[in-house]
Amino acid sequence: MKTIWKIFKQRYKDMGNLLFAVLVGMISVMMYFGPTIVRLLLAGTSERMLGGVYTCNLLVILVFCFCIIRIDCRKLISNKTAGILESIGSFTVLFMLIRNSFAKRAGDLGDEFLYSLDWFTIMLFGIMMAFIGKIVRRAVKIKEENDLTI
Repeated sequence: MKTIWKIFKQRYKDMGNLLFAVLVGMISVMMYFGPTIVRLLLAGTSERMLGGVYTCNLLVILVFCFCIIRIDCRKLISNKTAGILESIGSFTVLFMLIRNSFAKRAGDLGDEFLYSLDWFTIMLFGIMMAFIGKIVRRAVKIKEENDLTI
């Protein structure tokens, strides 16, 4: 365990307390959403759909946190970072599409105007993350070309 902590510390030494903040954030979100999700999933039909909505929200947050932990801060412009950003975007779009189908079946929740736009806003964030991943991948390619010419 101590070796793993040293590896993470080397990875994130330039980013301050990012690892600690992400881990605390993951645990607190799971503790906050966990009992509510279990209660809603064990309830009736419309509440079960609301539990599905909250589950998709939780999965997006967890995927985002796990991917942030996987990023190596020593080599931010790399194919690995680009792949991680693209996977964040893909998972976010996928879970928000699933969340929208749950929200439509959840009864009055799917008809509320502000809540119905929420999934679309988060999905745009996912598309933006995938786009940033493509930009990083292009930057890696340009960096490799410049390294070859030198």
